[in-house]
Amino acid sequence: MIIELKHLTFGFVPEKQILKDLSLSLEEKKIYALMGGNGAGKTTLFNLITGFMKPQNGEILFEGKNLTHQQPYTINRQGIGRTFQDLRLITKLTVKENIILAMQHNPTDNWLHAMLPGQFYRSANKQLGQIADDITKEYYLNDVKNSLAGEISYGQQKLLTLACCVANGAKLLLLDEAVAGIQPEYRNKIAKLILTLKQQGKTILLIEHNTDFIADVADTIFFLHEGTLSTFETMDALRQDKQVMAAYL
Repeated sequence: MIIELKHLTFGFVPEKQILKDLSLSLEEKKIYALMGGNGAGKTTLFNLITGFMKPQNGEILFEGKNLTHQQPYTINRQGIGRTFQDLRLITKLTVKENIILAMQHNPTDNWLHAMLPGQFYRSANKQLGQIADDITKEYYLNDVKNSLAGEISYGQQKLLTLACCVANGAKLLLLDEAVAGIQPEYRNKIAKLILTLKQQGKTILLIEHNTDFIADVADTIFFLHEGTLSTFETMDALRQDKQVMAAYL
């Protein structure tokens, strides 16, 4: 298992728990979908995994290491990346610059390197730029790589957030509504990219409401309701569960 959540409990107030003794394990190189109604706790679960919130009880193990009380930046450095519903791009930077900024182990981030000759920076920036160029081609962004991130279409911004998450070098990708609000053209591109990431060895957990998209990409589906999880192997199996569908609709 790449990540294990053991008996997580969380609530903003003690008398109302959003997550109740929740346990979950994800295998490597698989795609998982997380569904549930509004307010079910899906994004809260992402926030717990990535350190933005802390559980009242339970623990989070990533590759056997306990991440429960670590800070978001240390969790990210160990191989967990995420996207957000509100995208969080730097809109005044170009598409290419956003991707470069997302890269882990960027040598120009180290203040010690400021003591080295300017040739070091020129060489490092050239290498980073080439990597970013390759990513923009793979993620259908080559034509807008020099455009400001705030000036490209919403579908292209969704592609850019995914590209930044991948450029970060994470092994586990947490994608929060990766295809919400975009045209079928971009939804199909993101589906293709996610399946490619699986082939490349990534593990993906995605929050999504688009059932057709989930049916196309997910190996396993989790449904979160009243703090507990149900597990389904197919979308058809989930649709046949009357209790789950009643809660969702």
